[in-house]
Amino acid sequence: MTMIKRNPSFELKKHLSSNWANDDAFLTAFFNALSISFPKGEKFFMNSVRAFKDEVNTEMSEEIRMFCIQEATHTREHIKYNKLLCDLKGYDVDQLESIFVKKLEKSYSPKVDNKIRLAITTAMEHITASMGASMLKGNLIKSDNPVVDMWMWHSLEEVEHKSVTYDVYKAVNGSNRIMRIVMKLALMDMIHANTRVTIKMLRQDKQFWKLSTFKSMFKFFFSKKGALRSNYADYKSFFDEDFDPNAHGNDLDLTPWKEKYRFNELIPNK
Repeated sequence: MTMIKRNPSFELKKHLSSNWANDDAFLTAFFNALSISFPKGEKFFMNSVRAFKDEVNTEMSEEIRMFCIQEATHTREHIKYNKLLCDLKGYDVDQLESIFVKKLEKSYSPKVDNKIRLAITTAMEHITASMGASMLKGNLIKSDNPVVDMWMWHSLEEVEHKSVTYDVYKAVNGSNRIMRIVMKLALMDMIHANTRVTIKMLRQDKQFWKLSTFKSMFKFFFSKKGALRSNYADYKSFFDEDFDPNAHGNDLDLTPWKEKYRFNELIPNK
């Protein structure tokens, strides 16, 4: 799939202080918490795949370059998003970010080598691409505002580069067994950290001890169209012997999204 370099700009201030996601306090906090994870998380992803840029062919090295360009832009935009969010809502960005940093620190121990770090990235990229495809299909968020636009742009690019880290991992003879073990651990870590940050935000906003919040939380995790159940088939497919990331989301027409998010700079992969 062709990766594109885009240079987006989103007017977030008017909506970011509100329950911008479906007028739902929990859903809004969940995605705001996810945004807090991205600057450090995407730096980890870029570093993990760059470690192998000299061990793959020229075409794959170019895919790594384009992957990193897209991820670097995500990082830039989410740093702005997070600063504005915390200024508007009075959150401590360093305190919230530290919850994710502590999870990442485990990946920098001497027992974890570059291939395991790439396996972690591959697992997380599959999760984010699956969730991104689900959002582009109209699941989870029904609102229409610039904050949603930012998430949809991010989702589009996650789908565009969904196979890069997997292809690199296979090219350097990464272990399928290790990758599948890592997927289980990475998903649990992500859910645990993101839920902790979500709850901190809801408590500070005095929205946690509300029936509507608990109803939304249950719906998000356990309803048929919620994040876990609607993405379970994609998650489960990761453990198939013939797993191919390019085979997932092919029922999704990206053309309207590419047209909508035709930002200032468009550089096709060559």
